[in-house]
Amino acid sequence: MKKNLFIALLLALLCLAVTAQADIMINEVMASNATFVNGRHDDWVELYNTGSTQVKLAGWYLSNDEYNLTRWAFPETAVIPQNGYLVVYCAGADPVTDGQKNALYANFKLSAKGDSVYLTDPAGSTVSIAFGKQFGNVSSGIPLGGDGWHCLETATPGAANDSLFFDKMADEPVIETAAGFYDGSVTVTISGAPGQEIRYTTDCGTPSRTSALYTGPIAVDKTTVIRARAFAEDMLGSMVAGSTYIINDPTPIPVSVVSIYTDDEYFFSNKKGILVKGTGNTPNYERNWEYPAQIEYFDENGTRQLVQMVTTRVAGHSSRNLRQKSLSVFARSALGSDTLDCAFFENRPYTSYSAIQLRMTNSDNHSTRLRDAVLGEISDGTGLYYQAGRPIILYINGKYYGHYNLREKANKDSLAQWEGITDEAVIKGIDILEGNGLDKNKVIKGSNADWTELLNFCRKNKLNTAENLQYVLDRVDVDSLFSYAIYSMMINNYDAGNVRYYRFPGGKWTFMLHDIEAGAMNGDETKTVNLILKSRTANIGQYPHTILAALLELPEYRDQFLRRTAEIVENNLLYSESVRPIYQKWFSVLQELMPRQIKTYPYNKEFTLNAWKTNVNASMTRMRTYPKKVINDICAKLKVTSAEKQTYFANTLDLLDVYNARPQ
Repeated sequence: MKKNLFIALLLALLCLAVTAQADIMINEVMASNATFVNGRHDDWVELYNTGSTQVKLAGWYLSNDEYNLTRWAFPETAVIPQNGYLVVYCAGADPVTDGQKNALYANFKLSAKGDSVYLTDPAGSTVSIAFGKQFGNVSSGIPLGGDGWHCLETATPGAANDSLFFDKMADEPVIETAAGFYDGSVTVTISGAPGQEIRYTTDCGTPSRTSALYTGPIAVDKTTVIRARAFAEDMLGSMVAGSTYIINDPTPIPVSVVSIYTDDEYFFSNKKGILVKGTGNTPNYERNWEYPAQIEYFDENGTRQLVQMVTTRVAGHSSRNLRQKSLSVFARSALGSDTLDCAFFENRPYTSYSAIQLRMTNSDNHSTRLRDAVLGEISDGTGLYYQAGRPIILYINGKYYGHYNLREKANKDSLAQWEGITDEAVIKGIDILEGNGLDKNKVIKGSNADWTELLNFCRKNKLNTAENLQYVLDRVDVDSLFSYAIYSMMINNYDAGNVRYYRFPGGKWTFMLHDIEAGAMNGDETKTVNLILKSRTANIGQYPHTILAALLELPEYRDQFLRRTAEIVENNLLYSESVRPIYQKWFSVLQELMPRQIKTYPYNKEFTLNAWKTNVNASMTRMRTYPKKVINDICAKLKVTSAEKQTYFANTLDLLDVYNARPQ
C-alpha cells in the first residue's frame, strides 16, 4: 500500500514537472541584433508561458550548449506570468553593468551563423530549438496563430509574435542612377529581381510594404534621398538601397561629403529623436540612444566610395547642446558588415574601420574649426596615437548641416590597428581610461583596477630601488608617457587632463592624443606646464601626474625627458614644413566652406570670415611661439641649471630663433 502511494506521488510530481515544462516554450530568438536598448544590442531569447498560472524559474537553466545544459541559471527572482512573456538577453561572459533595470542577462551569446537554445527545468527535462544562419536584425520564432520555426516580419520581444513569417529574403534592388552631385534635375532609375516589387521613399524613411510602388523613373529636382526595398508575398523585405542626389549644391570647391539618413523620428521626433531636446527632464541628445541609419561617403571628386547601413548616436560632452552635434557612426554585422570599408584618411594605411566620427568642432563660438585635427597631424612622428581627420560637408536626412570634420574614432579597433594587433581575444580585452583613471565613470572600456594600484604605488613610493622602478616599467610605456606630457605642454593643451590611455592584455599602459581642441587656443602656457609637472605627492587632479613625477625624480629619466623634449620640438614643432603646411592644407579648404557655414550657423555679428581667419592665424602664431616659452617653463619646474639648459637646448633654442625670425 505504502509502495503504491509512493509511486503515485512520484508520478504526480513527474506530471507536474512535465506540465510546467510544457507550459514554458521558447517562442522567439534574435541572434543578429542591431536594435539598441539602454545602449546595448544583445541577442535575446523570448520565453512564453502558455499556462494559466505564473511559473517561478528558480532552478531552471538556459543554454546554447547541449553538453552544458546548466550554463546559465535563472535567478531566484525570475518569474514568468500566466500567458506572459519573458526576455533573456544573451550578453556573454562579461558581467553586465549598464543594462536595463531588472532585465535578465545570460552569460553566453548566440551565433548568427546558426545555433541552438536549450531550456531545462528543475526536474532535468529539456526543450530546445535549433536555427540556421540568420538574416541581420531579423528574429525567428513561432508565428502568431501558426506553427514551426520561421523568420518573422517584425521582432516583438516581450509581446505576441508577428503573424507574418518567411523563410527567404528578397534581393536588394539596385538604384542605377549614380548618387552624387547634379546641376538641375535628375531622373532616377531602380531595378530589381523578377517577381519582386520595389517600394521606395523620398523622405529618408525605411521603405515598407505600403510605401510608394516603383513603376518607372523618378524625377528629382531638389536635394533628395531615395531609399528602396524589394518585397514579395513569400519573402522578407530586402536590405535597403539608398542614394543621395545633391542638386545645385553651392559648395564651390572639391570637398568630401557625407550623407547620413534614417527615419525622421530617430533624428527629430520629441519622443525618440537624438538631435532634439525632446520633452523629458533629460534632453534626448544626452541619452546615448543609438539607431540604424544609412551613410554615404563621397570623395573630393564627388564619387561615392561607400554606402552602407550603420548605427549612429550623438557623441561628445558639453557640445551636445549646440545646434550642430557630433555623431558616432558604427558598422554592425547585423546590418550587413562590421566594417566600413573605405580609405577615408590619406595619412592612414587602413582601408576599413569599425567606426568613424562626424565631429562638429564647436560650431557656435569663435573657433578655428581645425585645431583638434591639425594638432593631431602635427604630432605625427611622436609615436602617439591620434585620430586622423579630414574636413567634410555633412547632410543629415537630405539637409545641409554644414562643415564637420570626419575623424577616426578612438576605440579598441583603431588602437589595435595602430598597434598592429589582430588577435580578437586580445583586442576585446583592452582597458581604456580617461582623465586621472580613478573615477569608474571614466572607464571607457575594461577595468581601472591595475591603474589605480599603479597611481597609488607611485604616490607612496620613490622609484630609487630596482624593484620599485621595475614595477613601473613593467606597467607603463614610458615613451608615450613622456611624449604625451611634452607634446601637450608644447601645444599648450590646457585641457591636458582630458587624456586617454589604454592597455592591451599583456601590454603596458600607453598614452594617446584625444580631444586636443583646447591646444593652441590661448597664450598662458604656464598653466598647462603646472598641470603636468606636479610633485609626486601632490593631490591627483584630472591629469594623472604621479607616474611622470616619480620617474622625473630619477636623474636618468629626468635626462631622458629633457632630451625627448628637444627631439619633439625639433622634429614636430619647429620648422614651417612641419606645422604651417598642415594648417594651410586645412585652411585652404575651410576658407571656401566658412561663408556658408557662418550664414547657416551665425554666432553673433562679430563671427565673420575675417574673424575666423584671425583665429587660424593666431593659432599658427601660438604654435610658433610656444616652444621657447615652454622650454623655459620646463627648465624652471625641473630646476634645470644654466649649464644643463645649454646642454639640452642650445641647438633647439638657436633653431627656434632662426625660425621665428623668418617671415611668416
